[in-house]
Amino acid sequence: MDPLEKRVTGDWFEIREAAGGYESLREHFRLSPDELEPHVEKLKYSVEQGIVEYKRATLGPLFRMLESTKYQSPGLPVIENQIAHARALLYITLIQRLFTEGRLKPSRRRRVEERIDPDDLGFKDILQDVNRRIRESPEAEKHKPVKMILLQVGMFRKEQETFKKLLPTIKQENKRAFVLNFKKRFGEIIDKIKRNYIDLLEEENPPTEDVRNPLEIVALAAVAPILTAQCQVLARILSTLGFVREEKYKTREILMRLAEVRDSMTGLFEREMRHYGRLAEALDPARIEEYGSADVSGLLSRLLRQEIVMFLEREISYDKTLGSR
Repeated sequence: MDPLEKRVTGDWFEIREAAGGYESLREHFRLSPDELEPHVEKLKYSVEQGIVEYKRATLGPLFRMLESTKYQSPGLPVIENQIAHARALLYITLIQRLFTEGRLKPSRRRRVEERIDPDDLGFKDILQDVNRRIRESPEAEKHKPVKMILLQVGMFRKEQETFKKLLPTIKQENKRAFVLNFKKRFGEIIDKIKRNYIDLLEEENPPTEDVRNPLEIVALAAVAPILTAQCQVLARILSTLGFVREEKYKTREILMRLAEVRDSMTGLFEREMRHYGRLAEALDPARIEEYGSADVSGLLSRLLRQEIVMFLEREISYDKTLGSR
């Protein structure tokens, strides 16, 4: 077998094996918060066609680079940059597929924050309740919202110690700014604790009204095969770029051939959007109206974008908290 094709086949096998669940996917890619945060920001600005808009925008620079190989070979820094973006894009598309398959659950339509005001939650009351839960059932400590609360409490206490240690050393003219900075930091940590506590309460006391997200109502699994095809093309792109970076042999010819996948991806994006349009037709018009847009065809793509942003922001926050310990 051709060395490149052997690489493509082997890489796709490993990715496919890891793609059955989020934890194995996360372990396989091992993307840091610094690598993911620029893509989360790009997702936030993809407000018209949602996740599909983000994918098109992320692949744009890559296809322009591949087109330019007709005239010159790209340098190693360019290849490295495109590899980084391709890895994050493939990872996010695989997360999208987990949502469409039902392995990751979308948020409820009306979140519990509308019924519970974080300002009504006392910091000490939260800690007392969490500690009570752990005393009554030590297994509660492993539950993710509880784990996040405990991590944030650890950070709060660490910041308190730093504050008390440094305060006597700060010049009088700088004390106000110093105190305000720490006050802001304490507020951010307490807010995260309250949000995780709300998540815990939401799991235990779901609202009685229909709070299903439109993503739960439609037969979203119909989109999963299209996403699998996209991921396979993205994996080929990533494997080929990695091969070019390492082999440095006949790179222009290889990259020029890779440019042919552009039509494949364009067609897959169009199919994805058509599926969303057909699926959205099954939604109650009143439910569609809640989201304030006449563009029904892009509704599900936008909602998926929103879910992925919230999911990644939670995971990034979790990783940063772990990293600071």
